[in-house]
Amino acid sequence: MCRARIVTASAVLGIGCAVTTGGAALASPGAGVTPQTFVTATLSEEGQVNHDSVKFQTRAPTVVRMQRLTFAPGARTGWHHHPGVVVVAVESGSVTLTDTNCGSKTYGPGSPHGSVFVEGHDHAHEASSLNGATVYVTYVSPSQTFRLEDPPTSCGQ
Repeated sequence: MCRARIVTASAVLGIGCAVTTGGAALASPGAGVTPQTFVTATLSEEGQVNHDSVKFQTRAPTVVRMQRLTFAPGARTGWHHHPGVVVVAVESGSVTLTDTNCGSKTYGPGSPHGSVFVEGHDHAHEASSLNGATVYVTYVSPSQTFRLEDPPTSCGQ
């Protein structure tokens, strides 16, 4: 996988960017995803909570953003990954998360995989929705960067 990418200062999942390496443009634009940011705030101190089988830990100031993303039918985010941790809850419809190995899982109310997924790695992925969906996303990032663009893969292209 080509690791060329550019940093986007916001988590606007419906808009991709062009990545240029060696004169060739690698585009990973999304389409049909409308974000609405509710809040972006800084957790200014490190913290650790380990309670009732849930652990949350930061080692430095962290930025938290909460958004609603509305997927139109046929929408997709473009290939990307996130710094930190992202928790996505699917309120309605379904969202399919595809990885660079072309493996995919579909999430939504009534889905066998459930209606919540968590991201927290440097592996590129793309979210899409065949019939439309509404999701709520909480980003916990070490900086104001919430999304890193990745070049497209051959999955579904």
